[in-house]
Amino acid sequence: MHELAVVTGGGTGIGRAMVQRLAAGGLTVLAIGRRSGPLEALAQARPDRVETRAADVATPEGREQVAEAVAGRRVRYLLHNAGVLEPVRPLAAVGLEEWRYAQAVNVEGPLFLTQRLLPSLSGGRILHISSGAAHYPLAGWGAYCTAKAALYMLYQVLDMELRSHGIAVGSVRPGVVDTPMQALIREQDSERFPEVERFRELERTGGLESPDTVADFVWQLLTRTTADEFAAQEWDIQEHAARLKR
Repeated sequence: MHELAVVTGGGTGIGRAMVQRLAAGGLTVLAIGRRSGPLEALAQARPDRVETRAADVATPEGREQVAEAVAGRRVRYLLHNAGVLEPVRPLAAVGLEEWRYAQAVNVEGPLFLTQRLLPSLSGGRILHISSGAAHYPLAGWGAYCTAKAALYMLYQVLDMELRSHGIAVGSVRPGVVDTPMQALIREQDSERFPEVERFRELERTGGLESPDTVADFVWQLLTRTTADEFAAQEWDIQEHAARLKR
């Protein structure tokens, strides 16, 4: 059966770089994103390897569109990369609807898209794109930190539950990466996000990881580990890059 890799948030940033790396590795890649323009540019560059579908994985309709695009093929890799940072403000000022949307994108999307694609995932791997925010609180990032913490626990429980089906679930922290999300972070008001200057300094001093470096790390993680190694820990690009290159 023809194999497929599925990447959510595939139009820009880390997602785009991962789509390109997986395609270069010989896989057919289904890139998912909310905006069709960036996706079309990806497909035009690699029409032999890249398929696209504009869909919002935070919604049942969007997840159904992804399932339709998979069309019964075996999914070798499912990469949950789609995420939103906002709302950026103190938790006391976060509204209910914006809170719910952040959780829908960052937590519900990965869980319920995994559910929907389970019939195609036997023997495959699922990878969550995590963040240091899952483990370290940041004032102003309450919605994002909470969602990423939930995603971290989701990876651990799903791996326990799905391993008997031949599916391994992993998680990776890519570091601070030069993406559109980082540009959004640097635009924040210090009253809403007190640590904004640290992120501006990283950009000024060349301290950001490139999306291509992250994509290569993910490729090594997907292709050079056993299922047990893949799922045993949350892989951190800062700590574990050298280990994968041995």
